[in-house]
Amino acid sequence: MIRDERGSMTAFLAMLFLVFLLVISVCVEGIYLYVGKGKAMGACMAGLSHTHGNYQKELEEMYHLFAMDPRYEKKMTKDFSKKVKESLEESRDSFNFQIGSASVSKKVFLTDQEGEVLKYQIRELMKYEMGADVLELWKKKWNTTKEAGNEIPKIQEKMEKEEQEAKEQKENDDTKKPIQKKKDPRKGLAKILREGSVSLIMGEKKVSSSAVSVIYGTKDDATQKAWEFMKKKDARKQLDEVKNISSKAGFTSELPAILYSLKYFHCLTSKEKKEGQQYEIEYLIAGKDSEKENLGSVFWKMISLRFLTNAAYVYTDVGKEKEAAVLAASILGITGIPPLIAAAKHLLLLALAYGESVIDVRNLADGNQVPIMKNSSNWQLSFSGLASLNGTKKPVEKGLSYEDYLGILLTLQKDKKEKYMRMMDVIEQNIQKKVPDFQLNQCVSAYGITLNIRLKRLAFGGISLPFPSYSQWKFQRSVSY
Repeated sequence: MIRDERGSMTAFLAMLFLVFLLVISVCVEGIYLYVGKGKAMGACMAGLSHTHGNYQKELEEMYHLFAMDPRYEKKMTKDFSKKVKESLEESRDSFNFQIGSASVSKKVFLTDQEGEVLKYQIRELMKYEMGADVLELWKKKWNTTKEAGNEIPKIQEKMEKEEQEAKEQKENDDTKKPIQKKKDPRKGLAKILREGSVSLIMGEKKVSSSAVSVIYGTKDDATQKAWEFMKKKDARKQLDEVKNISSKAGFTSELPAILYSLKYFHCLTSKEKKEGQQYEIEYLIAGKDSEKENLGSVFWKMISLRFLTNAAYVYTDVGKEKEAAVLAASILGITGIPPLIAAAKHLLLLALAYGESVIDVRNLADGNQVPIMKNSSNWQLSFSGLASLNGTKKPVEKGLSYEDYLGILLTLQKDKKEKYMRMMDVIEQNIQKKVPDFQLNQCVSAYGITLNIRLKRLAFGGISLPFPSYSQWKFQRSVSY
Protein backbone atom coordinates (compact mmCIF):
# COMPACT_ATOMS: atom_id res chain seq x y z
CA MET A 1 0.00 0.00 0.00
CA ILE A 2 2.77 2.40 0.88
CA ARG A 3 4.48 1.54 -2.41
CA ASP A 4 1.26 2.20 -4.32
CA GLU A 5 0.73 5.59 -2.68
CA ARG A 6 4.25 6.60 -3.57
CA GLY A 7 3.66 5.67 -7.21
CA SER A 8 0.43 7.71 -7.29
CA MET A 9 2.25 10.72 -5.85
CA THR A 10 4.94 10.46 -8.52
CA ALA A 11 2.33 10.27 -11.24
CA PHE A 12 0.47 13.23 -9.75
CA LEU A 13 3.61 15.33 -9.55
CA ALA A 14 4.50 14.41 -13.11
CA MET A 15 1.08 15.48 -14.32
CA LEU A 16 1.31 18.64 -12.25
CA PHE A 17 4.68 19.42 -13.79
CA LEU A 18 3.27 18.91 -17.29
CA VAL A 19 0.37 21.24 -16.56
CA PHE A 20 2.77 23.77 -15.10
CA LEU A 21 5.04 23.43 -18.16
CA LEU A 22 2.03 23.85 -20.41
CA VAL A 23 0.99 27.02 -18.60
CA ILE A 24 4.53 28.32 -18.74
CA SER A 25 4.69 27.50 -22.47
CA VAL A 26 1.44 29.34 -23.15
CA CYS A 27 2.64 32.36 -21.15
CA VAL A 28 6.05 32.37 -22.81
CA GLU A 29 4.41 31.95 -26.20
CA GLY A 30 2.10 34.85 -25.50
CA ILE A 31 4.98 37.05 -24.35
CA TYR A 32 7.00 35.95 -27.38
CA LEU A 33 4.20 36.88 -29.76
CA TYR A 34 3.55 40.17 -27.98
CA VAL A 35 7.21 41.17 -28.08
CA GLY A 36 7.49 39.94 -31.67
CA LYS A 37 4.51 41.98 -32.73
CA GLY A 38 5.99 45.04 -31.04
CA LYS A 39 9.29 44.43 -32.82
CA ALA A 40 7.46 44.11 -36.14
CA MET A 41 5.52 47.30 -35.43
CA GLY A 42 8.74 49.17 -34.72
CA ALA A 43 10.30 47.89 -37.94
CA CYS A 44 7.23 48.91 -39.94
CA MET A 45 7.16 52.41 -38.43
CA ALA A 46 10.87 52.78 -39.19
CA GLY A 47 10.15 51.66 -42.75
CA LEU A 48 7.38 54.25 -43.01
CA SER A 49 9.72 56.97 -41.79
CA HIS A 50 12.13 55.97 -44.52
CA THR A 51 9.48 56.08 -47.25
CA HIS A 52 8.04 59.31 -45.83
CA GLY A 53 11.43 60.94 -46.20
CA ASN A 54 11.39 60.41 -49.96
CA TYR A 55 9.32 63.53 -50.62
CA GLN A 56 9.72 65.68 -53.71
CA LYS A 57 12.70 67.86 -52.75
CA GLU A 58 12.13 70.72 -55.23
CA LEU A 59 8.51 71.01 -54.12
CA GLU A 60 9.60 71.39 -50.50
CA GLU A 61 12.54 73.71 -51.21
CA MET A 62 10.60 76.10 -53.43
CA TYR A 63 7.12 76.02 -51.89
CA HIS A 64 7.39 74.22 -48.53
CA LEU A 65 4.82 71.67 -49.68
CA PHE A 66 5.16 67.95 -49.14
CA ALA A 67 4.25 65.01 -51.35
CA MET A 68 5.98 61.79 -52.28
CA ASP A 69 8.41 62.08 -55.15
CA PRO A 70 6.66 60.47 -58.16
CA ARG A 71 9.96 58.80 -59.12
CA TYR A 72 10.07 57.07 -55.74
CA GLU A 73 6.34 56.33 -55.52
CA LYS A 74 6.68 53.69 -58.25
CA LYS A 75 9.04 51.58 -56.13
CA MET A 76 7.78 52.59 -52.69
CA THR A 77 6.00 49.32 -51.81
CA LYS A 78 9.02 47.17 -52.68
CA ASP A 79 11.33 49.50 -50.80
CA PHE A 80 9.08 49.47 -47.73
CA SER A 81 8.89 45.67 -47.73
CA LYS A 82 12.65 45.46 -48.16
CA LYS A 83 13.36 47.78 -45.23
CA VAL A 84 11.03 45.82 -42.95
CA LYS A 85 12.49 42.53 -44.14
CA GLU A 86 16.05 43.68 -43.47
CA SER A 87 15.06 44.70 -39.98
CA LEU A 88 13.15 41.52 -39.09
CA GLU A 89 14.26 38.57 -41.19
CA GLU A 90 17.96 39.35 -41.04
CA SER A 91 17.97 40.05 -37.32
CA ARG A 92 20.12 37.68 -35.23
CA ASP A 93 17.57 36.91 -32.56
CA SER A 94 15.08 34.17 -31.82
CA PHE A 95 12.25 35.74 -33.82
CA ASN A 96 11.54 34.03 -37.10
CA PHE A 97 9.64 36.46 -39.35
CA GLN A 98 8.37 36.08 -42.89
CA ILE A 99 7.52 39.33 -44.65
CA GLY A 100 4.95 39.46 -47.43
CA SER A 101 4.56 42.12 -50.11
CA ALA A 102 3.19 45.57 -49.30
CA SER A 103 0.23 47.14 -51.06
CA VAL A 104 -0.93 50.74 -51.29
CA SER A 105 -4.52 51.95 -51.40
CA LYS A 106 -6.55 55.14 -51.15
CA LYS A 107 -3.94 57.38 -52.75
CA VAL A 108 -4.64 61.09 -52.41
CA PHE A 109 -2.74 63.31 -54.82
CA LEU A 110 -1.78 66.92 -54.14
CA THR A 111 -4.10 68.05 -56.93
CA ASP A 112 -7.16 66.14 -55.65
CA GLN A 113 -10.44 67.41 -54.19
CA GLU A 114 -10.49 70.63 -56.24
CA GLY A 115 -7.60 72.17 -54.36
CA GLU A 116 -8.63 71.14 -50.84
CA VAL A 117 -5.51 69.00 -50.34
CA LEU A 118 -3.26 71.90 -51.29
CA LYS A 119 -5.34 74.28 -49.19
CA TYR A 120 -4.90 72.07 -46.12
CA GLN A 121 -1.11 72.03 -46.46
CA ILE A 122 -1.00 75.80 -46.93
CA ARG A 123 -3.13 76.39 -43.84
CA GLU A 124 -0.93 74.05 -41.78
CA LEU A 125 2.20 75.86 -42.96
CA MET A 126 0.95 79.41 -42.56
CA LYS A 127 -0.48 78.99 -39.06
CA TYR A 128 3.13 78.84 -37.86
CA GLU A 129 4.22 81.79 -39.99
CA MET A 130 1.34 84.18 -39.35
CA GLY A 131 1.97 86.62 -36.51
CA ALA A 132 -0.74 87.35 -33.98
CA ASP A 133 -1.24 90.86 -35.36
CA VAL A 134 -1.41 89.87 -39.03
CA LEU A 135 -5.13 89.16 -39.03
CA GLU A 136 -5.99 92.51 -37.45
CA LEU A 137 -3.69 94.36 -39.84
CA TRP A 138 -5.32 92.82 -42.90
CA LYS A 139 -8.79 93.34 -41.50
CA LYS A 140 -7.99 97.02 -41.22
CA LYS A 141 -6.79 97.16 -44.83
CA TRP A 142 -9.86 95.32 -46.06
CA ASN A 143 -12.43 97.16 -43.92
CA THR A 144 -11.36 100.55 -45.24
CA THR A 145 -12.10 99.45 -48.80
CA LYS A 146 -15.32 97.79 -47.70
CA GLU A 147 -16.50 100.91 -45.86
CA ALA A 148 -15.74 103.02 -48.94
CA GLY A 149 -17.98 100.70 -50.92
CA ASN A 150 -20.83 101.51 -48.57
CA GLU A 151 -20.71 105.08 -49.87
CA ILE A 152 -21.70 104.06 -53.40
CA PRO A 153 -25.44 103.74 -52.60
CA LYS A 154 -25.28 107.22 -51.05
CA ILE A 155 -23.71 108.58 -54.23
CA GLN A 156 -26.42 106.93 -56.34
CA GLU A 157 -29.10 108.35 -54.07
CA LYS A 158 -27.58 111.83 -54.31
CA MET A 159 -27.48 111.62 -58.11
CA GLU A 160 -31.17 110.71 -58.26
CA LYS A 161 -32.14 113.40 -55.78
CA GLU A 162 -30.32 116.26 -57.54
CA GLU A 163 -31.63 115.26 -60.96
CA GLN A 164 -35.16 115.21 -59.60
CA GLU A 165 -34.67 118.64 -58.05
CA ALA A 166 -33.29 119.92 -61.34
CA LYS A 167 -36.38 118.72 -63.17
CA GLU A 168 -38.62 120.53 -60.75
CA GLN A 169 -36.78 123.86 -60.76
CA LYS A 170 -37.61 126.64 -63.17
CA GLU A 171 -35.31 127.52 -66.02
CA ASN A 172 -32.65 130.10 -65.15
CA ASP A 173 -32.58 133.37 -67.04
CA ASP A 174 -30.02 133.91 -69.79
CA THR A 175 -27.65 135.95 -67.60
CA LYS A 176 -27.03 132.89 -65.42
CA LYS A 177 -26.16 130.63 -68.30
CA PRO A 178 -22.57 130.11 -69.42
CA ILE A 179 -21.32 132.48 -72.09
CA GLN A 180 -18.47 130.35 -73.43
CA LYS A 181 -18.78 126.62 -74.08
CA LYS A 182 -15.88 124.38 -72.92
CA LYS A 183 -14.59 121.04 -74.12
CA ASP A 184 -15.76 117.97 -72.29
CA PRO A 185 -12.69 116.32 -70.63
CA ARG A 186 -14.56 113.02 -70.43
CA LYS A 187 -14.12 112.51 -74.17
CA GLY A 188 -10.33 112.65 -73.85
CA LEU A 189 -10.47 110.28 -70.86
CA ALA A 190 -12.64 107.81 -72.78
CA LYS A 191 -10.18 107.80 -75.68
CA ILE A 192 -7.26 107.02 -73.36
CA LEU A 193 -9.15 104.28 -71.53
CA ARG A 194 -9.94 102.51 -74.79
CA GLU A 195 -6.21 102.00 -75.38
CA GLY A 196 -6.19 99.37 -72.62
CA SER A 197 -5.06 99.27 -69.03
CA VAL A 198 -1.50 98.04 -69.68
CA SER A 199 -0.50 101.00 -71.84
CA LEU A 200 -2.56 103.25 -69.56
CA ILE A 201 -0.52 102.24 -66.51
CA MET A 202 2.84 101.10 -67.88
CA GLY A 203 3.27 103.54 -70.76
CA GLU A 204 6.42 102.62 -72.70
CA LYS A 205 7.75 100.22 -70.06
CA LYS A 206 8.50 96.68 -71.15
CA VAL A 207 5.76 94.17 -70.33
CA SER A 208 5.86 90.39 -70.66
CA SER A 209 3.46 89.00 -73.23
CA SER A 210 4.43 85.33 -72.83
CA ALA A 211 1.80 82.60 -72.95
CA VAL A 212 0.63 80.94 -69.72
CA SER A 213 -0.18 77.22 -69.60
CA VAL A 214 -3.56 76.71 -67.96
CA ILE A 215 -3.71 73.06 -66.85
CA TYR A 216 -5.42 72.71 -63.49
CA GLY A 217 -7.05 76.11 -63.29
CA THR A 218 -9.96 77.42 -65.34
CA LYS A 219 -9.17 79.89 -68.09
CA ASP A 220 -11.02 83.17 -67.75
CA ASP A 221 -12.24 84.36 -71.15
CA ALA A 222 -14.15 87.38 -69.87
CA THR A 223 -13.12 90.75 -71.31
CA GLN A 224 -12.83 93.90 -69.24
CA LYS A 225 -14.41 96.93 -70.86
CA ALA A 226 -13.26 100.45 -70.21
CA TRP A 227 -15.66 102.55 -68.17
CA GLU A 228 -17.86 105.10 -69.89
CA PHE A 229 -18.76 108.42 -68.30
CA MET A 230 -20.73 109.99 -71.13
CA LYS A 231 -24.07 108.30 -70.44
CA LYS A 232 -25.93 108.19 -67.16
CA LYS A 233 -27.14 104.61 -67.63
CA ASP A 234 -23.58 103.36 -68.21
CA ALA A 235 -22.32 105.08 -65.07
CA ARG A 236 -25.15 103.63 -62.97
CA LYS A 237 -24.42 100.13 -64.24
CA GLN A 238 -20.75 100.57 -63.40
CA LEU A 239 -21.59 101.83 -59.92
CA ASP A 240 -23.74 98.77 -59.33
CA GLU A 241 -20.89 96.50 -60.37
CA VAL A 242 -18.29 98.19 -58.19
CA LYS A 243 -20.72 98.27 -55.26
CA ASN A 244 -20.87 94.46 -55.34
CA ILE A 245 -17.11 94.24 -54.95
CA SER A 246 -17.13 95.39 -51.35
CA SER A 247 -19.98 93.09 -50.34
CA LYS A 248 -18.07 89.85 -50.95
CA ALA A 249 -17.08 87.85 -47.88
CA GLY A 250 -14.52 85.16 -47.06
CA PHE A 251 -11.61 87.29 -45.90
CA THR A 252 -10.60 85.49 -42.70
CA SER A 253 -10.82 81.98 -44.14
CA GLU A 254 -8.68 82.97 -47.14
CA LEU A 255 -5.96 84.83 -45.22
CA PRO A 256 -3.50 81.85 -45.11
CA ALA A 257 -3.73 81.48 -48.90
CA ILE A 258 -3.31 85.23 -49.39
CA LEU A 259 -0.17 85.40 -47.25
CA TYR A 260 1.20 82.24 -48.82
CA SER A 261 0.68 83.65 -52.32
CA LEU A 262 2.40 86.92 -51.49
CA LYS A 263 5.37 85.07 -49.95
CA TYR A 264 5.96 82.21 -52.40
CA PHE A 265 4.84 83.68 -55.73
CA HIS A 266 6.06 86.83 -57.41
CA CYS A 267 4.33 89.72 -59.14
CA LEU A 268 5.02 92.87 -61.15
CA THR A 269 6.68 94.71 -58.26
CA SER A 270 8.64 91.76 -56.82
CA LYS A 271 12.30 92.70 -56.48
CA GLU A 272 13.84 89.23 -56.75
CA LYS A 273 15.11 87.95 -60.07
CA LYS A 274 12.26 86.34 -61.98
CA GLU A 275 12.63 83.55 -64.50
CA GLY A 276 9.83 82.32 -66.71
CA GLN A 277 6.40 83.61 -65.75
CA GLN A 278 6.69 87.20 -64.53
CA TYR A 279 3.25 87.86 -63.08
CA GLU A 280 2.38 84.76 -61.06
CA ILE A 281 0.03 86.32 -58.49
CA GLU A 282 -1.67 88.24 -61.27
CA TYR A 283 -2.39 84.87 -62.91
CA LEU A 284 -3.87 83.53 -59.67
CA ILE A 285 -6.31 86.43 -59.79
CA ALA A 286 -7.05 86.79 -63.51
CA GLY A 287 -6.62 83.28 -64.95
CA LYS A 288 -5.79 84.43 -68.49
CA ASP A 289 -3.49 82.45 -70.79
CA SER A 290 -1.35 85.50 -71.51
CA GLU A 291 0.95 87.38 -69.13
CA LYS A 292 -0.06 90.73 -70.58
CA GLU A 293 -3.77 89.93 -70.23
CA ASN A 294 -3.30 88.88 -66.61
CA LEU A 295 -1.52 92.13 -65.82
CA GLY A 296 -4.14 94.17 -67.67
CA SER A 297 -7.02 92.45 -65.89
CA VAL A 298 -5.44 93.09 -62.50
CA PHE A 299 -4.90 96.77 -63.41
CA TRP A 300 -8.60 97.19 -64.24
CA LYS A 301 -9.58 95.52 -60.97
CA MET A 302 -7.21 97.72 -58.97
CA ILE A 303 -8.57 100.83 -60.62
CA SER A 304 -12.06 99.74 -59.58
CA LEU A 305 -10.91 99.20 -55.98
CA ARG A 306 -9.27 102.61 -55.85
CA PHE A 307 -12.38 104.13 -57.40
CA LEU A 308 -14.33 103.06 -54.31
CA THR A 309 -12.24 105.18 -51.96
CA ASN A 310 -11.70 108.06 -54.40
CA ALA A 311 -15.40 108.40 -55.19
CA ALA A 312 -16.15 108.35 -51.47
CA TYR A 313 -13.80 111.31 -50.99
CA VAL A 314 -14.66 113.38 -54.06
CA TYR A 315 -18.29 113.62 -52.93
CA THR A 316 -17.16 115.12 -49.62
CA ASP A 317 -15.13 117.85 -51.33
CA VAL A 318 -17.44 120.83 -51.68
CA GLY A 319 -14.98 122.68 -53.91
CA LYS A 320 -14.84 119.85 -56.44
CA GLU A 321 -18.64 119.58 -56.49
CA LYS A 322 -18.95 123.28 -57.28
CA GLU A 323 -16.23 123.07 -59.92
CA ALA A 324 -17.98 120.09 -61.50
CA ALA A 325 -21.30 121.97 -61.58
CA VAL A 326 -19.76 124.97 -63.32
CA LEU A 327 -17.88 122.76 -65.77
CA ALA A 328 -21.05 120.76 -66.56
CA ALA A 329 -22.93 123.95 -67.35
CA SER A 330 -20.04 125.19 -69.51
CA ILE A 331 -19.90 121.92 -71.44
CA LEU A 332 -23.60 121.93 -72.26
CA GLY A 333 -23.57 125.63 -73.08
CA ILE A 334 -26.63 127.82 -73.46
CA THR A 335 -28.76 124.91 -74.61
CA GLY A 336 -28.21 123.00 -71.39
CA ILE A 337 -31.22 122.22 -69.25
CA PRO A 338 -31.03 121.69 -65.48
CA PRO A 339 -31.56 117.88 -65.41
CA LEU A 340 -28.82 117.34 -68.01
CA ILE A 341 -26.46 119.69 -66.20
CA ALA A 342 -27.09 117.85 -62.92
CA ALA A 343 -26.38 114.49 -64.58
CA ALA A 344 -23.24 115.84 -66.27
CA LYS A 345 -22.00 117.19 -62.95
CA HIS A 346 -22.12 113.73 -61.35
CA LEU A 347 -20.59 112.04 -64.37
CA LEU A 348 -17.71 114.51 -64.21
CA LEU A 349 -17.17 113.80 -60.51
CA LEU A 350 -17.16 110.06 -61.15
CA ALA A 351 -14.78 110.50 -64.10
CA LEU A 352 -12.44 112.54 -61.90
CA ALA A 353 -12.46 109.81 -59.22
CA TYR A 354 -11.76 107.20 -61.89
CA GLY A 355 -8.93 109.22 -63.40
CA GLU A 356 -7.44 109.66 -59.93
CA SER A 357 -7.64 105.89 -59.54
CA VAL A 358 -5.60 105.39 -62.71
CA ILE A 359 -2.84 107.62 -61.33
CA ASP A 360 -3.00 105.69 -58.04
CA VAL A 361 -2.43 102.41 -59.87
CA ARG A 362 0.48 103.98 -61.75
CA ASN A 363 1.99 104.71 -58.35
CA LEU A 364 1.35 101.16 -57.22
CA ALA A 365 2.91 99.69 -60.37
CA ASP A 366 6.03 101.80 -59.71
CA GLY A 367 6.36 100.09 -56.32
CA ASN A 368 5.03 103.05 -54.33
CA GLN A 369 2.26 103.15 -51.77
CA VAL A 370 -0.97 105.12 -52.02
CA PRO A 371 -3.05 106.47 -49.15
CA ILE A 372 -5.98 104.33 -48.06
CA MET A 373 -8.26 107.38 -48.06
CA LYS A 374 -7.69 110.62 -49.93
CA ASN A 375 -7.74 114.21 -48.69
CA SER A 376 -7.13 117.61 -50.26
CA SER A 377 -3.36 117.41 -49.74
CA ASN A 378 -2.77 114.09 -51.49
CA TRP A 379 -5.34 114.39 -54.30
CA GLN A 380 -3.47 114.32 -57.62
CA LEU A 381 -5.82 115.06 -60.53
CA SER A 382 -7.72 118.18 -61.52
CA PHE A 383 -10.54 118.57 -64.05
CA SER A 384 -8.13 120.38 -66.38
CA GLY A 385 -5.86 117.29 -66.46
CA LEU A 386 -8.66 114.75 -66.79
CA ALA A 387 -8.66 114.57 -70.59
CA SER A 388 -4.97 113.60 -70.71
CA LEU A 389 -4.76 112.03 -67.24
CA ASN A 390 -1.99 114.47 -66.54
CA GLY A 391 -1.75 114.60 -62.78
CA THR A 392 1.05 114.90 -60.27
CA LYS A 393 1.80 111.53 -58.69
CA LYS A 394 1.97 111.80 -54.91
CA PRO A 395 3.09 108.51 -53.35
CA VAL A 396 3.07 108.25 -49.57
CA GLU A 397 5.29 106.47 -47.05
CA LYS A 398 2.41 104.82 -45.22
CA GLY A 399 -0.48 103.38 -47.17
CA LEU A 400 -1.35 100.38 -49.32
CA SER A 401 1.07 98.78 -51.78
CA TYR A 402 0.61 96.88 -55.02
CA GLU A 403 1.00 93.61 -53.06
CA ASP A 404 -1.68 94.73 -50.59
CA TYR A 405 -4.15 95.20 -53.42
CA LEU A 406 -3.22 91.83 -54.89
CA GLY A 407 -4.11 90.32 -51.52
CA ILE A 408 -7.48 92.09 -51.50
CA LEU A 409 -8.20 90.93 -55.05
CA LEU A 410 -7.40 87.34 -54.06
CA THR A 411 -9.94 87.73 -51.28
CA LEU A 412 -12.59 88.98 -53.70
CA GLN A 413 -12.45 86.00 -56.06
CA LYS A 414 -15.90 84.51 -56.54
CA ASP A 415 -14.63 80.94 -56.80
CA LYS A 416 -12.37 80.52 -53.77
CA LYS A 417 -10.95 77.20 -54.97
CA GLU A 418 -9.72 78.71 -58.23
CA LYS A 419 -6.66 80.34 -56.67
CA TYR A 420 -5.46 76.92 -55.47
CA MET A 421 -5.95 75.32 -58.88
CA ARG A 422 -3.96 78.13 -60.51
CA MET A 423 -1.26 77.79 -57.88
CA MET A 424 -0.83 74.23 -59.13
CA ASP A 425 -0.21 75.52 -62.66
CA VAL A 426 2.51 77.90 -61.48
CA ILE A 427 4.14 75.36 -59.15
CA GLU A 428 4.27 72.65 -61.80
CA GLN A 429 5.71 74.91 -64.48
CA ASN A 430 8.41 76.27 -62.18
CA ILE A 431 9.53 72.86 -60.93
CA GLN A 432 9.64 71.55 -64.49
CA LYS A 433 12.55 73.93 -65.10
CA LYS A 434 14.57 71.70 -62.75
CA VAL A 435 12.73 68.39 -63.23
CA PRO A 436 11.40 68.35 -66.82
CA ASP A 437 9.07 65.37 -66.34
CA PHE A 438 7.58 66.63 -63.08
CA GLN A 439 3.78 66.53 -62.82
CA LEU A 440 1.96 67.71 -59.74
CA ASN A 441 -0.93 65.30 -60.27
CA GLN A 442 1.49 62.42 -59.69
CA CYS A 443 2.57 63.66 -56.25
CA VAL A 444 0.96 61.54 -53.53
CA SER A 445 0.00 63.51 -50.44
CA ALA A 446 -1.66 60.69 -48.47
CA TYR A 447 -2.09 56.95 -48.82
CA GLY A 448 -2.93 53.74 -47.00
CA ILE A 449 -0.36 50.95 -46.76
CA THR A 450 -0.79 47.27 -45.86
CA LEU A 451 1.89 44.65 -45.16
CA ASN A 452 1.36 40.95 -44.31
CA ILE A 453 3.69 39.64 -41.59
CA ARG A 454 4.13 36.06 -40.30
CA LEU A 455 5.96 35.03 -37.13
CA LYS A 456 6.85 31.39 -36.42
CA ARG A 457 5.78 30.26 -32.97
CA LEU A 458 8.40 29.55 -30.35
CA ALA A 459 7.39 25.99 -29.21
CA PHE A 460 8.94 26.57 -25.79
CA GLY A 461 10.10 23.40 -24.07
CA GLY A 462 9.47 21.37 -27.18
CA ILE A 463 5.74 21.43 -26.55
CA SER A 464 3.54 21.70 -29.62
CA LEU A 465 0.50 23.73 -28.71
CA PRO A 466 -2.78 23.26 -30.60
CA PHE A 467 -2.21 26.42 -32.67
CA PRO A 468 -0.98 27.08 -36.22
CA SER A 469 2.78 27.06 -36.68
CA TYR A 470 2.76 30.72 -37.67
CA SER A 471 1.00 33.74 -36.18
CA GLN A 472 0.13 36.30 -38.84
CA TRP A 473 -1.34 39.76 -38.94
CA LYS A 474 -1.63 42.79 -41.20
CA PHE A 475 0.19 46.03 -40.59
CA GLN A 476 -2.12 48.80 -41.80
CA ARG A 477 -1.58 52.55 -41.61
CA SER A 478 -2.94 55.71 -43.22
CA VAL A 479 -0.12 58.09 -43.94
CA SER A 480 -0.19 61.77 -44.90
CA TYR A 481 2.23 64.65 -45.16
